[in-house]
Amino acid sequence: MIKPWHLVPVLAAVALGASAYWWQARKDTWSPPVARKPELPQIEPLSRPPDARAVHAAKRPVFWASRRPADTGGPKGGLAGELAQSRLTAVLESGANSVAILQRPDGSPLKITTESTHWRIESFDGRKAVFVSADAQRIERPLEAGSPAQAKVPPGAVRPRPSSADQ
Repeated sequence: MIKPWHLVPVLAAVALGASAYWWQARKDTWSPPVARKPELPQIEPLSRPPDARAVHAAKRPVFWASRRPADTGGPKGGLAGELAQSRLTAVLESGANSVAILQRPDGSPLKITTESTHWRIESFDGRKAVFVSADAQRIERPLEAGSPAQAKVPPGAVRPRPSSADQ
């Protein structure tokens, strides 16, 4: 009886020989398929005349001085204006480090520390904070008084009365 592990190499050799014969016999009969061209829709050119602004821009040189965008004052000027319009809501101090938290006109927070690069908080006296820029501009912002957060009382609950010591 022939063992199956002796039969595997023989079958592999027969398969390899058959594939080599088939490769040699059929290698010249292959021809590439006919190329297919896609059916694309016809594109018609636009008949609209060019916009007057586009014609004017095309006539000017690319690196002309009037092609530059309007100067917004740079990042320092933009931050100075934003700082002047912001509300100072809190100042946190810990030793020599201070963090001022301002509220931008759009409602998002702005944090300025003593180590900030463009603007930094220089001093805070309890009522106003002084901010100094890298080019020595100064802006003072008063601390705005906020109402303390009221605890929500569920309907039907009794509010606690203030103690007599508070009156």
